[in-house]
Amino acid sequence: MTGSAAETVAPLAAIFGLNTKLFLNCLDGLTDAAARTRPNQQANNLAFIGGHLVETRAWMGRYLGLETPAPFGGVLEHATGIDAVPDLPPVAEIRSAWEAVSGAVSRRLDDLTMADLAAPSSQRFPGVAATIVGGIAFLVQHESYHVGQMAYVRKYLGLSPMSYR
Repeated sequence: MTGSAAETVAPLAAIFGLNTKLFLNCLDGLTDAAARTRPNQQANNLAFIGGHLVETRAWMGRYLGLETPAPFGGVLEHATGIDAVPDLPPVAEIRSAWEAVSGAVSRRLDDLTMADLAAPSSQRFPGVAATIVGGIAFLVQHESYHVGQMAYVRKYLGLSPMSYR
């Protein structure tokens, strides 16, 4: 890698910031009842997807060396499906946990050094280099994928489209 750590991580940090905002926009005007509505029995609801993203973002913090415990006890971090999680958190708790963990991880992204970014990853991720920066790239892509799901379910529920504002 060449250049500074800030230059290297800047595009990923920008996507991270965009995902932070879009996630919150997906929750805008969402009731707890709507958040628990599934489009069909094969699809997840917004509460499950949102809770999963909160917990995987907390995992990202731990991956980057922070002490960011899973806000919902890790149930949504490793869940293999919605049927494995009978009690989903309310929208207000999902929003609050997202904001808290996002601030911590965003600050950590700003503090990473070139040595941090080039370090070998403790976790293997598909399609990216086996480095910390490769892991960050995968994790922000993972978030983008699920934010897209949230936007789609939001439209299914009859809510206004997710906003980029």
